[in-house]
Amino acid sequence: MGCSNIFCIPAEEVDVMYFGVLSVVSGINCLVSLATAWLVIRRICFPHHARLLSVSWSEVAVAVVVPCYLPNEQGIIESTIEHILTQLVHEGPLTLHLVYNTPPGYAQQEKRLHALMERSFAAGRSLRVIRAAGSTSKAENLNLVVSKLDDPFVALYDADHHPDPLSLQLLLQTLLGSDKDAVQGSTYIRNRNGCGPSSWLARYLDAEFFVTHHVYFPAMEVLSQVGYFGGSNALWRTAVLKQYQFDKTMHTEDVDLSARAILDNFQITFCPAAASGELSPAGLHSLVQQRLRWFIGWEQVTHKYYWRVFFSPLTRLRKLGFCYMFHLRWLLLLAALLAAVINPIITSPFIYPLPTWSVSIQTCVYVTLVFYGFIAIYGFATALCPERIHDQRLPPRHRLLTSPNDVVAPHELARSRAGAALWVLLFFVFSGVYVIVHFTLQTVAFFKVFRGKVGEWTVTQRTGNPTPSGSRLAQLADPLLA
Repeated sequence: MGCSNIFCIPAEEVDVMYFGVLSVVSGINCLVSLATAWLVIRRICFPHHARLLSVSWSEVAVAVVVPCYLPNEQGIIESTIEHILTQLVHEGPLTLHLVYNTPPGYAQQEKRLHALMERSFAAGRSLRVIRAAGSTSKAENLNLVVSKLDDPFVALYDADHHPDPLSLQLLLQTLLGSDKDAVQGSTYIRNRNGCGPSSWLARYLDAEFFVTHHVYFPAMEVLSQVGYFGGSNALWRTAVLKQYQFDKTMHTEDVDLSARAILDNFQITFCPAAASGELSPAGLHSLVQQRLRWFIGWEQVTHKYYWRVFFSPLTRLRKLGFCYMFHLRWLLLLAALLAAVINPIITSPFIYPLPTWSVSIQTCVYVTLVFYGFIAIYGFATALCPERIHDQRLPPRHRLLTSPNDVVAPHELARSRAGAALWVLLFFVFSGVYVIVHFTLQTVAFFKVFRGKVGEWTVTQRTGNPTPSGSRLAQLADPLLA
Protein backbone atom coordinates (compact mmCIF):
# COMPACT_ATOMS: atom_id res chain seq x y z
CA MET A 1 0.00 0.00 0.00
CA GLY A 2 1.43 3.38 -1.07
CA CYS A 3 2.18 6.29 1.21
CA SER A 4 -0.34 9.11 1.43
CA ASN A 5 2.44 11.67 1.93
CA ILE A 6 6.16 12.09 1.28
CA PHE A 7 7.09 11.14 4.88
CA CYS A 8 4.92 8.00 4.90
CA ILE A 9 3.32 9.12 8.14
CA PRO A 10 -0.11 7.56 8.85
CA ALA A 11 -2.96 9.84 7.84
CA GLU A 12 -4.34 9.89 11.41
CA GLU A 13 -1.04 11.15 12.78
CA VAL A 14 -0.80 13.78 10.04
CA ASP A 15 -4.25 15.01 11.03
CA VAL A 16 -3.30 15.26 14.70
CA MET A 17 0.00 17.06 14.03
CA TYR A 18 -1.47 19.42 11.47
CA PHE A 19 -4.42 20.19 13.74
CA GLY A 20 -1.98 21.16 16.50
CA VAL A 21 -0.04 23.48 14.19
CA LEU A 22 -3.20 24.92 12.69
CA SER A 23 -4.74 25.55 16.12
CA VAL A 24 -1.73 27.57 17.25
CA VAL A 25 -1.64 29.52 14.00
CA SER A 26 -5.37 30.16 14.04
CA GLY A 27 -5.20 31.33 17.64
CA ILE A 28 -2.46 33.82 16.77
CA ASN A 29 -4.27 35.08 13.69
CA CYS A 30 -7.57 35.41 15.52
CA LEU A 31 -6.12 37.72 18.18
CA VAL A 32 -6.58 40.76 15.93
CA SER A 33 -10.18 39.71 15.23
CA LEU A 34 -10.93 39.37 18.93
CA ALA A 35 -9.34 42.73 19.71
CA THR A 36 -11.35 44.36 16.91
CA ALA A 37 -14.54 42.72 18.16
CA TRP A 38 -13.81 44.17 21.59
CA LEU A 39 -13.38 47.64 20.08
CA VAL A 40 -16.75 47.30 18.33
CA ILE A 41 -18.46 46.08 21.50
CA ARG A 42 -16.90 48.85 23.56
CA ARG A 43 -18.00 51.47 21.04
CA ILE A 44 -21.59 50.17 21.07
CA CYS A 45 -22.03 49.30 24.73
CA PHE A 46 -19.68 51.79 26.34
CA PRO A 47 -19.72 54.87 24.10
CA HIS A 48 -17.00 57.38 24.76
CA HIS A 49 -18.27 60.64 26.15
CA ALA A 50 -15.77 63.38 25.51
CA ARG A 51 -15.02 65.42 28.56
CA LEU A 52 -14.70 69.16 28.27
CA LEU A 53 -11.14 70.37 28.58
CA SER A 54 -10.46 73.57 30.46
CA VAL A 55 -7.98 74.64 27.81
CA SER A 56 -7.53 78.04 26.27
CA TRP A 57 -6.75 76.85 22.76
CA SER A 58 -5.42 80.24 21.74
CA GLU A 59 -2.62 79.84 24.28
CA VAL A 60 -1.50 76.34 23.27
CA ALA A 61 1.75 76.79 21.34
CA VAL A 62 2.81 74.09 18.89
CA ALA A 63 6.10 73.70 17.04
CA VAL A 64 5.87 71.88 13.72
CA VAL A 65 9.10 70.28 12.49
CA VAL A 66 9.56 69.19 8.87
CA PRO A 67 12.93 67.61 7.95
CA CYS A 68 13.88 67.87 4.29
CA TYR A 69 16.55 66.51 1.96
CA LEU A 70 16.71 69.20 -0.67
CA PRO A 71 17.74 67.32 -3.83
CA ASN A 72 14.96 64.77 -3.39
CA GLU A 73 12.24 67.09 -2.13
CA GLN A 74 12.95 70.48 -3.67
CA GLY A 75 9.91 70.16 -5.93
CA ILE A 76 7.42 69.48 -3.15
CA ILE A 77 8.64 71.27 -0.04
CA GLU A 78 7.16 74.68 -0.86
CA SER A 79 3.66 73.26 -1.26
CA THR A 80 4.09 71.48 2.10
CA ILE A 81 5.06 74.76 3.78
CA GLU A 82 2.10 76.51 2.20
CA HIS A 83 -0.29 73.76 3.24
CA ILE A 84 0.80 73.56 6.86
CA LEU A 85 0.83 77.33 7.44
CA THR A 86 -2.44 78.09 5.64
CA GLN A 87 -4.60 74.95 5.89
CA LEU A 88 -3.75 73.36 9.22
CA VAL A 89 -6.29 74.40 11.88
CA HIS A 90 -4.89 75.65 15.19
CA GLU A 91 -5.95 78.72 17.14
CA GLY A 92 -2.76 79.12 19.14
CA PRO A 93 0.79 80.07 18.12
CA LEU A 94 2.26 77.77 15.49
CA THR A 95 5.86 77.86 14.27
CA LEU A 96 6.95 75.73 11.34
CA HIS A 97 10.62 74.73 11.58
CA LEU A 98 11.87 73.55 8.19
CA VAL A 99 15.26 71.94 8.66
CA TYR A 100 17.12 70.69 5.61
CA ASN A 101 20.40 69.20 4.55
CA THR A 102 21.81 69.38 1.04
CA PRO A 103 24.99 68.73 -0.91
CA PRO A 104 26.70 71.63 -2.71
CA GLY A 105 25.09 73.00 -5.85
CA TYR A 106 21.65 74.01 -4.61
CA ALA A 107 22.33 77.61 -3.59
CA GLN A 108 19.45 78.99 -5.63
CA GLN A 109 16.94 76.61 -4.08
CA GLU A 110 18.28 77.39 -0.60
CA LYS A 111 17.93 81.12 -1.22
CA ARG A 112 14.34 80.60 -2.34
CA LEU A 113 13.51 78.66 0.83
CA HIS A 114 15.06 81.25 3.15
CA ALA A 115 13.17 84.01 1.32
CA LEU A 116 9.91 82.36 2.39
CA MET A 117 10.56 83.46 5.98
CA GLU A 118 9.79 87.03 4.91
CA ARG A 119 6.25 86.10 3.91
CA SER A 120 3.38 87.21 6.10
CA PHE A 121 1.18 84.41 7.39
CA ALA A 122 -1.85 84.47 9.65
CA ALA A 123 -1.45 85.96 13.11
CA GLY A 124 0.54 83.70 15.40
CA ARG A 125 2.08 81.73 12.53
CA SER A 126 5.69 81.90 11.46
CA LEU A 127 8.28 80.01 9.45
CA ARG A 128 11.88 79.24 10.34
CA VAL A 129 14.18 77.73 7.72
CA ILE A 130 17.34 76.11 9.10
CA ARG A 131 20.17 74.50 7.22
CA ALA A 132 21.64 71.55 9.11
CA ALA A 133 25.29 72.10 8.23
CA GLY A 134 27.21 68.85 8.05
CA SER A 135 24.09 66.73 8.34
CA THR A 136 23.72 63.66 6.14
CA SER A 137 20.52 62.24 7.59
CA LYS A 138 16.96 62.95 8.66
CA ALA A 139 17.95 61.99 12.22
CA GLU A 140 20.60 64.71 12.43
CA ASN A 141 18.17 67.28 11.02
CA LEU A 142 15.61 66.45 13.70
CA ASN A 143 18.16 66.43 16.51
CA LEU A 144 19.34 69.92 15.57
CA VAL A 145 15.86 71.46 15.88
CA VAL A 146 14.16 69.42 18.61
CA SER A 147 16.90 70.15 21.13
CA LYS A 148 16.22 73.91 20.81
CA LEU A 149 12.41 73.90 21.02
CA ASP A 150 10.59 75.71 23.81
CA ASP A 151 6.94 75.13 22.82
CA PRO A 152 5.16 72.51 24.95
CA PHE A 153 4.11 70.39 21.98
CA VAL A 154 5.91 69.40 18.79
CA ALA A 155 4.31 67.90 15.67
CA LEU A 156 6.48 66.04 13.18
CA TYR A 157 5.72 65.67 9.46
CA ASP A 158 7.72 64.40 6.51
CA ALA A 159 8.37 66.79 3.64
CA ASP A 160 5.71 65.23 1.39
CA HIS A 161 2.95 65.25 4.03
CA HIS A 162 -0.16 67.42 3.75
CA PRO A 163 -2.02 66.88 7.05
CA ASP A 164 -5.80 67.19 6.99
CA PRO A 165 -7.03 70.56 8.33
CA LEU A 166 -8.34 69.18 11.63
CA SER A 167 -5.65 66.55 12.18
CA LEU A 168 -3.50 68.65 14.51
CA GLN A 169 -6.54 69.56 16.63
CA LEU A 170 -7.43 65.88 16.94
CA LEU A 171 -3.89 64.98 17.96
CA LEU A 172 -3.90 67.80 20.54
CA GLN A 173 -7.25 66.85 22.02
CA THR A 174 -6.07 63.22 22.34
CA LEU A 175 -2.86 64.25 24.09
CA LEU A 176 -4.46 66.87 26.34
CA GLY A 177 -7.29 64.53 27.32
CA SER A 178 -5.00 61.70 28.39
CA ASP A 179 -1.83 60.89 30.26
CA LYS A 180 -0.06 59.84 27.07
CA ASP A 181 3.28 61.26 26.00
CA ALA A 182 2.83 61.04 22.23
CA VAL A 183 0.06 60.34 19.77
CA GLN A 184 0.45 58.90 16.29
CA GLY A 185 -2.03 59.81 13.55
CA SER A 186 -2.85 57.90 10.36
CA THR A 187 -1.49 58.22 6.83
CA TYR A 188 -3.04 57.87 3.38
CA ILE A 189 -1.88 58.33 -0.21
CA ARG A 190 -2.97 61.72 -1.50
CA ASN A 191 -2.08 61.27 -5.17
CA ARG A 192 -4.07 58.12 -5.83
CA ASN A 193 -6.40 59.60 -8.47
CA GLY A 194 -5.81 59.08 -12.18
CA CYS A 195 -5.34 56.11 -14.46
CA GLY A 196 -2.60 53.62 -15.17
CA PRO A 197 -0.33 51.31 -13.12
CA SER A 198 1.07 54.11 -10.92
CA SER A 199 -2.46 55.09 -9.92
CA TRP A 200 -3.39 51.48 -9.18
CA LEU A 201 -0.29 51.12 -7.00
CA ALA A 202 -1.21 54.34 -5.16
CA ARG A 203 -4.77 53.11 -4.56
CA TYR A 204 -3.55 49.75 -3.28
CA LEU A 205 -1.10 51.45 -0.91
CA ASP A 206 -3.85 53.77 0.22
CA ALA A 207 -6.00 50.73 1.05
CA GLU A 208 -3.07 49.13 2.89
CA PHE A 209 -2.52 52.27 4.95
CA PHE A 210 -6.23 52.48 5.74
CA VAL A 211 -6.39 48.89 6.99
CA THR A 212 -3.13 49.29 8.92
CA HIS A 213 -4.09 52.51 10.70
CA HIS A 214 -7.82 51.98 11.18
CA VAL A 215 -7.94 48.22 11.84
CA TYR A 216 -4.61 46.66 12.81
CA PHE A 217 -3.02 49.46 14.84
CA PRO A 218 -6.04 49.97 17.16
CA ALA A 219 -6.26 46.19 17.60
CA MET A 220 -2.52 46.00 18.29
CA GLU A 221 -2.86 48.67 20.96
CA VAL A 222 -5.64 46.68 22.63
CA LEU A 223 -3.53 43.51 22.58
CA SER A 224 -0.19 44.99 23.57
CA GLN A 225 -1.12 48.18 25.46
CA VAL A 226 1.66 49.73 23.36
CA GLY A 227 1.63 52.13 20.43
CA TYR A 228 4.59 53.41 18.46
CA PHE A 229 5.77 56.51 16.66
CA GLY A 230 5.81 56.17 12.86
CA GLY A 231 8.01 59.16 12.04
CA SER A 232 5.41 61.53 10.60
CA ASN A 233 2.00 62.95 11.54
CA ALA A 234 2.72 62.55 15.23
CA LEU A 235 2.49 64.89 18.21
CA TRP A 236 4.86 64.71 21.19
CA ARG A 237 5.14 66.45 24.49
CA THR A 238 8.31 68.39 23.80
CA ALA A 239 9.77 67.74 27.24
CA VAL A 240 9.62 63.99 26.55
CA LEU A 241 10.99 64.09 23.00
CA LYS A 242 13.91 66.31 24.04
CA GLN A 243 15.15 63.51 26.31
CA TYR A 244 16.11 61.50 23.24
CA GLN A 245 18.32 61.74 20.18
CA PHE A 246 17.38 60.19 16.86
CA ASP A 247 19.98 57.57 15.92
CA LYS A 248 21.30 58.14 12.38
CA THR A 249 22.74 54.60 12.24
CA MET A 250 19.26 53.07 12.32
CA HIS A 251 17.25 52.58 9.15
CA THR A 252 14.05 53.47 11.04
CA GLU A 253 15.14 56.10 13.53
CA ASP A 254 11.49 56.66 14.50
CA VAL A 255 10.89 53.05 15.57
CA ASP A 256 14.21 53.04 17.43
CA LEU A 257 13.22 56.15 19.37
CA SER A 258 9.80 54.60 20.04
CA ALA A 259 11.41 51.50 21.53
CA ARG A 260 13.60 53.56 23.86
CA ALA A 261 10.67 55.72 24.96
CA ILE A 262 8.48 52.68 25.62
CA LEU A 263 11.24 50.96 27.59
CA ASP A 264 11.50 54.11 29.73
CA ASN A 265 7.78 53.73 30.47
CA PHE A 266 6.54 56.59 28.28
CA GLN A 267 3.24 55.94 26.52
CA ILE A 268 2.32 56.35 22.85
CA THR A 269 -1.20 56.00 21.52
CA PHE A 270 -2.90 55.99 18.12
CA CYS A 271 -5.45 58.45 16.74
CA PRO A 272 -6.55 57.17 13.29
CA ALA A 273 -8.97 60.07 12.83
CA ALA A 274 -6.03 62.49 12.60
CA ALA A 275 -5.00 61.83 9.01
CA SER A 276 -2.23 63.15 6.80
CA GLY A 277 -1.63 62.52 3.11
CA GLU A 278 1.72 61.55 1.66
CA LEU A 279 2.93 60.89 -1.88
CA SER A 280 3.18 57.40 -3.29
CA PRO A 281 6.63 55.92 -4.03
CA ALA A 282 7.63 56.37 -7.68
CA GLY A 283 7.01 52.83 -8.84
CA LEU A 284 7.61 49.28 -7.63
CA HIS A 285 11.39 49.66 -7.34
CA SER A 286 11.08 52.63 -4.97
CA LEU A 287 8.36 50.81 -3.01
CA VAL A 288 10.52 47.70 -2.54
CA GLN A 289 13.48 49.86 -1.44
CA GLN A 290 11.26 51.68 1.05
CA ARG A 291 9.76 48.51 2.54
CA LEU A 292 13.14 46.77 2.72
CA ARG A 293 14.48 49.77 4.64
CA TRP A 294 11.51 49.53 7.01
CA PHE A 295 12.07 45.82 7.61
CA ILE A 296 15.80 46.32 8.15
CA GLY A 297 14.97 49.07 10.64
CA TRP A 298 12.55 46.90 12.61
CA GLU A 299 15.08 44.05 12.60
CA GLN A 300 17.81 46.38 13.88
CA VAL A 301 15.59 47.60 16.71
CA THR A 302 14.57 44.05 17.66
CA HIS A 303 18.19 42.93 17.86
CA LYS A 304 19.28 46.06 19.73
CA TYR A 305 16.67 45.84 22.51
CA TYR A 306 15.99 42.10 22.53
CA TRP A 307 17.13 41.58 26.14
CA ARG A 308 16.72 45.07 27.55
CA VAL A 309 12.93 44.79 27.80
CA PHE A 310 13.19 42.03 30.40
CA PHE A 311 15.17 44.32 32.73
CA SER A 312 13.07 47.43 32.11
CA PRO A 313 10.72 49.04 34.68
CA LEU A 314 7.69 48.13 32.56
CA THR A 315 4.81 46.17 34.00
CA ARG A 316 4.56 42.53 32.93
CA LEU A 317 1.66 43.36 30.62
CA ARG A 318 3.61 46.11 28.86
CA LYS A 319 6.69 43.88 28.61
CA LEU A 320 4.50 41.29 26.94
CA GLY A 321 3.15 44.00 24.66
CA PHE A 322 6.67 45.09 23.70
CA CYS A 323 7.57 41.48 22.92
CA TYR A 324 4.40 41.13 20.86
CA MET A 325 5.42 44.12 18.75
CA PHE A 326 9.10 43.23 18.31
CA HIS A 327 10.15 39.76 19.47
CA LEU A 328 7.14 37.93 18.05
CA ARG A 329 7.14 39.60 14.63
CA TRP A 330 8.56 36.50 12.96
CA LEU A 331 6.02 34.23 14.66
CA LEU A 332 3.17 36.51 13.58
CA LEU A 333 4.47 36.64 10.01
CA LEU A 334 4.93 32.86 9.86
CA ALA A 335 1.39 32.39 11.18
CA ALA A 336 0.07 34.74 8.50
CA LEU A 337 2.05 32.88 5.80
CA LEU A 338 0.69 29.51 6.89
CA ALA A 339 -2.90 30.75 7.19
CA ALA A 340 -3.03 32.91 4.04
CA VAL A 341 -0.78 30.96 1.67
CA ILE A 342 0.35 27.47 2.71
CA ASN A 343 -2.88 26.13 4.19
CA PRO A 344 -5.08 27.24 1.25
CA ILE A 345 -2.67 25.47 -1.11
CA ILE A 346 -2.49 22.26 0.95
CA THR A 347 -6.27 22.05 1.43
CA SER A 348 -7.08 23.05 -2.15
CA PRO A 349 -8.95 20.65 -4.49
CA PHE A 350 -5.66 20.02 -6.31
CA ILE A 351 -3.63 18.78 -3.31
CA TYR A 352 -5.56 17.44 -0.30
CA PRO A 353 -9.13 18.79 -0.53
CA LEU A 354 -10.42 20.19 2.74
CA PRO A 355 -13.37 17.72 2.98
CA THR A 356 -10.86 14.83 3.13
CA TRP A 357 -9.36 16.16 6.37
CA SER A 358 -10.71 15.45 9.84
CA VAL A 359 -13.68 17.33 11.22
CA SER A 360 -11.46 19.09 13.76
CA ILE A 361 -9.22 20.52 11.02
CA GLN A 362 -12.19 21.55 8.90
CA THR A 363 -13.71 23.28 11.91
CA CYS A 364 -10.44 25.08 12.65
CA VAL A 365 -10.19 26.33 9.05
CA TYR A 366 -13.81 27.49 8.93
CA VAL A 367 -13.54 29.30 12.28
CA THR A 368 -10.40 31.09 11.07
CA LEU A 369 -12.17 32.08 7.86
CA VAL A 370 -15.07 33.49 9.86
CA PHE A 371 -12.73 35.59 11.99
CA TYR A 372 -10.83 36.79 8.92
CA GLY A 373 -14.12 37.54 7.21
CA PHE A 374 -15.13 39.64 10.21
CA ILE A 375 -11.94 41.71 9.91
CA ALA A 376 -12.50 42.16 6.16
CA ILE A 377 -16.12 43.22 6.65
CA TYR A 378 -15.12 45.59 9.44
CA GLY A 379 -12.44 47.20 7.29
CA PHE A 380 -14.79 47.44 4.30
CA ALA A 381 -17.58 48.94 6.41
CA THR A 382 -15.22 51.42 8.07
CA ALA A 383 -14.01 52.62 4.66
CA LEU A 384 -17.56 52.78 3.33
CA CYS A 385 -19.01 54.59 6.35
CA PRO A 386 -16.20 56.38 8.20
CA GLU A 387 -16.82 57.17 11.83
CA ARG A 388 -18.31 60.59 12.36
CA ILE A 389 -16.09 62.83 14.45
CA HIS A 390 -17.77 65.36 16.66
CA ASP A 391 -15.80 65.98 19.79
CA GLN A 392 -16.75 68.48 22.46
CA ARG A 393 -13.07 68.98 23.23
CA LEU A 394 -12.46 70.78 19.94
CA PRO A 395 -12.87 74.55 19.79
CA PRO A 396 -16.58 75.23 19.02
CA ARG A 397 -16.10 76.59 15.51
CA HIS A 398 -14.00 73.57 14.53
CA ARG A 399 -16.47 70.88 15.53
CA LEU A 400 -17.50 69.27 12.28
CA LEU A 401 -18.18 65.90 10.78
CA THR A 402 -15.65 64.00 8.73
CA SER A 403 -18.52 63.32 6.34
CA PRO A 404 -19.89 66.77 5.44
CA ASN A 405 -23.01 65.59 3.65
CA ASP A 406 -24.37 69.11 3.53
CA VAL A 407 -21.44 70.14 1.32
CA VAL A 408 -20.82 67.05 -0.82
CA ALA A 409 -23.33 65.90 -3.40
CA PRO A 410 -24.68 62.52 -2.20
CA HIS A 411 -23.73 60.70 -5.41
CA GLU A 412 -20.16 62.07 -5.31
CA LEU A 413 -19.80 61.11 -1.66
CA ALA A 414 -21.14 57.62 -2.32
CA ARG A 415 -18.82 57.11 -5.30
CA SER A 416 -15.77 58.27 -3.34
CA ARG A 417 -16.53 55.98 -0.42
CA ALA A 418 -17.41 53.02 -2.62
CA GLY A 419 -14.13 53.33 -4.55
CA ALA A 420 -12.05 53.46 -1.37
CA ALA A 421 -13.97 50.56 0.19
CA LEU A 422 -13.55 48.45 -2.96
CA TRP A 423 -9.76 48.78 -2.81
CA VAL A 424 -9.84 47.86 0.89
CA LEU A 425 -11.79 44.74 -0.04
CA LEU A 426 -9.27 43.91 -2.78
CA PHE A 427 -6.48 44.29 -0.22
CA PHE A 428 -8.07 41.56 1.91
CA VAL A 429 -8.81 39.32 -1.08
CA PHE A 430 -5.17 39.40 -2.24
CA SER A 431 -3.69 39.28 1.25
CA GLY A 432 -1.75 36.14 0.32
CA VAL A 433 0.38 38.08 -2.17
CA TYR A 434 0.91 40.81 0.42
CA VAL A 435 2.09 38.25 3.00
CA ILE A 436 4.47 36.55 0.53
CA VAL A 437 6.11 39.85 -0.43
CA HIS A 438 6.49 40.92 3.19
CA PHE A 439 7.82 37.52 4.26
CA THR A 440 10.41 37.67 1.47
CA LEU A 441 11.52 41.20 2.37
CA GLN A 442 11.62 40.32 6.07
CA THR A 443 13.86 37.35 5.32
CA VAL A 444 16.23 39.50 3.25
CA ALA A 445 16.26 42.12 6.02
CA PHE A 446 17.07 39.52 8.66
CA PHE A 447 20.11 38.22 6.80
CA LYS A 448 21.33 41.75 6.04
CA VAL A 449 21.19 42.69 9.73
CA PHE A 450 22.58 39.32 10.84
CA ARG A 451 25.59 39.74 8.51
CA GLY A 452 26.01 43.40 9.45
CA LYS A 453 25.61 44.51 5.83
CA VAL A 454 22.50 46.67 5.92
CA GLY A 455 23.79 49.15 3.36
CA GLU A 456 23.19 52.88 3.23
CA TRP A 457 19.94 54.62 4.17
CA THR A 458 18.11 54.94 0.82
CA VAL A 459 15.94 57.99 0.11
CA THR A 460 12.52 57.01 -1.23
CA GLN A 461 11.80 58.52 -4.64
CA ARG A 462 8.27 59.95 -4.73
CA THR A 463 5.90 60.63 -7.58
CA GLY A 464 5.51 64.24 -8.70
CA ASN A 465 3.69 66.61 -6.42
CA PRO A 466 0.01 66.75 -7.42
CA THR A 467 -2.46 69.54 -6.92
CA PRO A 468 -3.10 69.65 -3.14
CA SER A 469 -6.14 67.56 -2.47
CA GLY A 470 -6.21 66.30 1.10
CA SER A 471 -7.84 63.02 2.13
CA ARG A 472 -10.94 61.41 0.73
CA LEU A 473 -13.10 64.28 1.92
CA ALA A 474 -10.62 66.81 3.31
CA GLN A 475 -10.74 68.99 0.21
CA LEU A 476 -14.44 69.45 0.87
CA ALA A 477 -13.95 70.48 4.49
CA ASP A 478 -12.32 73.85 3.87
CA PRO A 479 -15.62 75.77 3.46
CA LEU A 480 -16.62 74.54 6.90
CA LEU A 481 -13.54 76.01 8.54
CA ALA A 482 -14.38 79.59 7.74
